[in-house]
Amino acid sequence: MLEACNRLLRDVSRALLGPRHTWPLSLRARRLSADLPARLADALARTRGDTAAPDDRPVFLLAAGWRSGSTLLQRMIMERNEEILMWGEPFAHSNIHDSLISQFRAFSGDWPPGSFFLSKMQFQRVADTWVANLYPDVDHLLNAHRSYYRTLFGDPAAKAGWKNWGLKEVRLTIDHAAYFRALFPQCKIILLYRNPYDTYLSYRNWNHPSARTWPGYVATPYAFGRGWAEMTRSYLQGHEKVNALLIRYEDLDNPADIERLQTYLGWPVPRSSEMRLIRKTDSDRPAVKPTRSRLPAADRALLRFATSDVFEAAGYAL
Repeated sequence: MLEACNRLLRDVSRALLGPRHTWPLSLRARRLSADLPARLADALARTRGDTAAPDDRPVFLLAAGWRSGSTLLQRMIMERNEEILMWGEPFAHSNIHDSLISQFRAFSGDWPPGSFFLSKMQFQRVADTWVANLYPDVDHLLNAHRSYYRTLFGDPAAKAGWKNWGLKEVRLTIDHAAYFRALFPQCKIILLYRNPYDTYLSYRNWNHPSARTWPGYVATPYAFGRGWAEMTRSYLQGHEKVNALLIRYEDLDNPADIERLQTYLGWPVPRSSEMRLIRKTDSDRPAVKPTRSRLPAADRALLRFATSDVFEAAGYAL
């Protein structure tokens, strides 16, 4: 009886949890997939040199959340360079960048096996070869991703008369920046963030809930602060690794920081105070003094809880 009960328990456990030897496999896979820059490096290591060096020079502006001044900086970048079109958060609910970068999270030093690639196979007749796993080379995967961005963003910009293109996003982390750098090694990447109390106050007054990853809308100060902290932390820790320019919204009227921006981009950029005001939003004018005191105490407390571990590292005083 006892043996039968133990066998039943093992069978139920296996049915619910799977074979025991698979448990560490799943844990390792989740750990590896979380390190996207390393997975991109594993993918690039499988390519030829010429595939990893296209001539495209798009500009990617990534900002840590809504109401961060990203539209102002987007306009500043285009103000004195009429050859570039910067798209603004295109097809945001489609999560296009997330779905694309996920294709590289499975790469590692031992997956896919080299024997799966067509260029590594030796055969006289393909029908007489074991082709259960037959892959195009990684070069083609990379070029397919590049073609996606060129077709969606580069081609319509060129057709409308612009020589170069870029895009502004407010939902992406340093992982996305690493992906853009892998696709377009000569691209420019600018990372922007703003005081989270000011951004949340503007977001709250905006009264237009948005989705970080659709369909999940950001509706609370804690969720907003957690997203700000995740993106800003990733920018602070990873901007040098992807050769990106890191800048604060509060410094967009600082001549020294604008000089850094101009040098990085390679063309003149005006200060924020020199821009024409086209809409009355508090993220589309020169930086103002902190306005956190205008937030309800509960909102301030939740924001502080969500952002405190990044707040001072980002250059702000509690």
